[in-house]
Amino acid sequence: MRKHHVYEKIHEYEVTRDEYLKNADEFLREGKLRKASEFMWGAVALQIKRVALIMRREHLGTHKQITVFIKRLAESQNDKDLFKTFRFLERLHTNFYDEEIEPDEFEIYREEAHKFIRKLEDIIIKK
Repeated sequence: MRKHHVYEKIHEYEVTRDEYLKNADEFLREGKLRKASEFMWGAVALQIKRVALIMRREHLGTHKQITVFIKRLAESQNDKDLFKTFRFLERLHTNFYDEEIEPDEFEIYREEAHKFIRKLEDIIIKK
């Protein structure tokens, strides 16, 4: 990927991530947790993909690549909680299909997703 295209993609991921977070909140207000969880997961995944491009110029195309990247990042940051939180948040993705998250628990996932995204942003800034 050429340098110019990398910067465009990074910007695209940031804008789309923010749109997804907004959509997630709208669906949450409407009580549509399946849709809210999928948008929340999409925002998390895009933030990880964004970090991979910024830090390593690495394009992540599959869920497995995202998982491997975040595991390596957690190890390089000496931060086991980063990977644990990622694994916890994966439930947002499966919730779209299986509706596993109880309505009274959803705010926990929302808060953790926002913290996770901010934590990744802090890692970029420290880079």
